Amino acid sequence: MSETIRRLGLDASLAAEGFEQLAADAFCCICRDYLEDVVEADCQARHVFCRPCLQGVFDRDQTCPQCRGDIYSMDTAHMHIRSWIENVKWKCFNHANGCVFKGTKEQLEEHLDKECQEHQQKCRFQGCQERRRRPEIPQHETDCPYRLVPCDHCKKDVVFQTMVEHLTVCDDVPVPCPNACGKNPSRGLVADHLDTECEEYVVTCEVPGCGEQVKRKEMETHEEGNQKKHLKLLTTQLIENEKRHEEEIERLSNELNADERNVRGHPDRDVVKLKVRLPLYEEKATEKAKGSKLKSASFTFQGFQFCIWVYPKGDNLAADGNASVFLVKLDDYAGEITYVVEGAGKRRTATHDFSKTSVGGGMGWCNFCTSRELFSLARQAEDGALDLSVRLSAPAVGSNPLLVRGYV
Repeated sequence: MSETIRRLGLDASLAAEGFEQLAADAFCCICRDYLEDVVEADCQARHVFCRPCLQGVFDRDQTCPQCRGDIYSMDTAHMHIRSWIENVKWKCFNHANGCVFKGTKEQLEEHLDKECQEHQQKCRFQGCQERRRRPEIPQHETDCPYRLVPCDHCKKDVVFQTMVEHLTVCDDVPVPCPNACGKNPSRGLVADHLDTECEEYVVTCEVPGCGEQVKRKEMETHEEGNQKKHLKLLTTQLIENEKRHEEEIERLSNELNADERNVRGHPDRDVVKLKVRLPLYEEKATEKAKGSKLKSASFTFQGFQFCIWVYPKGDNLAADGNASVFLVKLDDYAGEITYVVEGAGKRRTATHDFSKTSVGGGMGWCNFCTSRELFSLARQAEDGALDLSVRLSAPAVGSNPLLVRGYV
């Protein structure tokens, strides 16, 4: 019960007429306040105190604060004692200002909380220290500079006196385009506006090899006026792409032949080569934040499932601006694998013992290449796909001891 005690700071001067003597005996001699959760000490006089007050005396192994007699226990006061204490009547703290209330301590609490028209009530808004008579508080709170009002733009509640400052940072407030194009995007969408629609924004011609920079509104005129130049550049780019593809095919063919010779020379190893394709890479990768991945379709090596994870903007350990690539095991494969991943002009090789990696975990490179290089590679493909060449090799299944894992 002591946890709910509410101290009002009563004293004998607040006793209602006719209750002066009873009120004088209704105070604890330890805290000097109205007796709450009344208990009796087992001293000879059976003096009464507030439970938490006497508990402190009892815990310190002290004598009775009134008679100095020994005390060994305390008990809840007799119901008659508690009844007369609880029924003492008091005047309101605001009686000098005209409040005529008279009632018990419990009634006084409710009176002060809800009824007294002379009570000085604190404004309910955080930060405001204003106190007014209860009837005056509603009007004050209507005009209080600390009141909460919704922002017209983001609809969040804002302290009234900070609204001007809030409007200078609110992402939903319309602001003039920095290029004075005549539009007023939301502050938080200015960057998107510049990247996608601002007619005054300077953009670079996308034709490979052109690189001319003009305002977006002038790009159509630029394209119409440079059709011959662009056609020549595109033709040159097409020829170069075909040449690169032929060289890539020749290189892969040479590697395949080398692998075949290696396998024939090393029959104790299994080797698999594959192309991992991620369709519409740029569209899907643009939506990903740092730490978010794209998962390839699964493939089989030595009877176990694997896949490739690509983090377009890097995993959480990658340097800003870099992409991450990992080989991930989807089954309980246990063994050492040498793996090679090629793409965007990079060739990465590593050897890891996958028995130390849990299912759904992988190994690879946090900083495989820059994110821009993967985007560029995907843009060169007709369907916008990202192609990665993957080569896996491991001791042949027949040369490995059989591993049985788990229970029956």
